[in-house]
Amino acid sequence: MAVTIFAAAIGSAYLLIAVPLQDLYLDRAAVLEDRRMLRSRLAVAATELPALRARLAELRATASTSNVTLDGANDAIASANLQSHVEALATSLGVTLGSTESLAAEDRSGFRRIGLRIAVRGEYEGLVRLVGAIEGSVPPLVLDNLQIRAVTRPAGTPGSAKLDAGFEVYGVRGNATSVGAQR
Repeated sequence: MAVTIFAAAIGSAYLLIAVPLQDLYLDRAAVLEDRRMLRSRLAVAATELPALRARLAELRATASTSNVTLDGANDAIASANLQSHVEALATSLGVTLGSTESLAAEDRSGFRRIGLRIAVRGEYEGLVRLVGAIEGSVPPLVLDNLQIRAVTRPAGTPGSAKLDAGFEVYGVRGNATSVGAQR
């Protein structure tokens, strides 16, 4: 009986003291291993930090010199500037501007989205170059709702096919003044 009580006391001591200590040891060992892995990752990041800071300074300098918004004190002037920009691109590529319609300006996260609906006519190659020029222009412009239609020509007429196209082009301008002051 005394042996049984002694064995129960040893078993209880093991379960109450040794097992929690062993779990604590395993938890601490896992924490140490995580910190070792983190230390190696931080060492790699620390060696890359000067190059990353230089790249950040370069990108900030480039961003401060690049023009990402349309010029204009209000929506009408910005829309006119956008129209003249697209017209200059179209004329330089041999595409004829048919009509231009201003779209309602919208507030978008601190900016005003200025849009135009444009109809053009030209050869396929010229239209493709115009779309590429608009997509790659500075300030950045967004082309939307592109529709291209073939112009029917009388049979036997030589020359390359002319196409009619319509699209919407959007740019943004800074929203420095309130909406009420612009109207």
